[in-house]
Amino acid sequence: MAHWFHRNPLKATNVVNFDLGKQASTPLARNICSEAKTARAALLALLPNPNTDLAALNAAAEKYLGILRGFVEPTTDPNAKPAAQSQGSGDGEGGQEQEMVASGSQDGKLRNAIKFTWSNSLGEKHTSQYDVIFEQIMILFNIALWHTKHAAALAGAKEDIEDNDAKEVHKCLRSAAGIFKYIDETLTAKLFERTGDGTDLDPNVLKAYIQQCTAEAQEVTVARAIEMKHATNLVSSLAFETGKLFKLADNSLKAVEETLVNKWRKYLQLKATFYLAYAHCYHAQTLLAQDKCGAAVRSAKESQTQYQKAEELGRTYASTKGPGRSAKPQEHAFFRRLGPLIRRNLEKVERENGFIYYQKVPDEVPELPTKATYGLASPVDFEMPSKSEDWTAETYSGFKVANASPEERAKEKDDTPKPVKEVPVNPTDKESSNSSGCIVS
Repeated sequence: MAHWFHRNPLKATNVVNFDLGKQASTPLARNICSEAKTARAALLALLPNPNTDLAALNAAAEKYLGILRGFVEPTTDPNAKPAAQSQGSGDGEGGQEQEMVASGSQDGKLRNAIKFTWSNSLGEKHTSQYDVIFEQIMILFNIALWHTKHAAALAGAKEDIEDNDAKEVHKCLRSAAGIFKYIDETLTAKLFERTGDGTDLDPNVLKAYIQQCTAEAQEVTVARAIEMKHATNLVSSLAFETGKLFKLADNSLKAVEETLVNKWRKYLQLKATFYLAYAHCYHAQTLLAQDKCGAAVRSAKESQTQYQKAEELGRTYASTKGPGRSAKPQEHAFFRRLGPLIRRNLEKVERENGFIYYQKVPDEVPELPTKATYGLASPVDFEMPSKSEDWTAETYSGFKVANASPEERAKEKDDTPKPVKEVPVNPTDKESSNSSGCIVS
């Protein structure tokens, strides 16, 4: 069964034709609008399938995002003199446009010419804005969600995943984190209007996505460390740091309306508790190797306690309503195989303490390693694709934009986007042959 069973749905959007009518006054201007419509449709057609080839998805994203940049940034003749050096005072549209490019502080005339409507990944609410940066954010958001779904599909496709696939899973999760981080730290500050609590533009929601994706990438590292039989203190510290990331993600959602994130939070709480159980289990082995058998017994007992809490959270998650496919995490191989490991570990340290060490079992739980030295995951820095080469000064000058008044725009029909029909992730029912039960090893 797939390790990552909770995935929020893709955001839905209405068709955008990029039809600017007489405002696109030349064949070149109309052609770039047609290209934008086609590139958007092509990208949106790939996103519902998590099994789409990564290279194909990236190519489609690069094409559309490259075209979008031309609707945000003005394009002028690179050989033209700056407005301040040209004849006259620089008055008029051409002079102003060159001055905007020179200063780098203004957007182009097309940024607010087109209406975009998108749903939220946490509910049925939708938002419309005349802002191409809003469109950039929403597209990138869906691309990041696709990366998480692609990772889950790839990891759950067969019982034993190969190294190359494991690397792609790891990279996809870190890439998703990087995209969410770019949205949060770079793009949202540029919006004229940022919708409030419980939407995908909520900083708490974005932080939760960043932290979850980073934590899931780290799960790959934990699984690898277990299968490669790395030192128990390394496994323990990695598991502890992974659990903390899931807890941070859960904490980020505390301020969001409960009905929107209740199921998502149960998943995060389950994972945080699960990896705390893992951390104490392996820490007990480390303590035993250090002849601290009494402390090892206490840590092993704490591992069992946290595992029992995780079992209960798994049952609660399965019965909680909300976005995310139905799953019974306590029945997953990665979950079930930890239970016997904890029991064997506890039996061993109690037996050794009874036969050899005779140490008192402390009331306080031994502290876990504070920081892992190796294996910590981090978001992959995202860079917006370069502006499409089809944006030339001649193409850009072919647009004669006159934005509608707020009153006219308010009268426009605001249709609710239809939900995206996603291809479901169907993980294999066969169990992995590895010792941990982790999908990625």
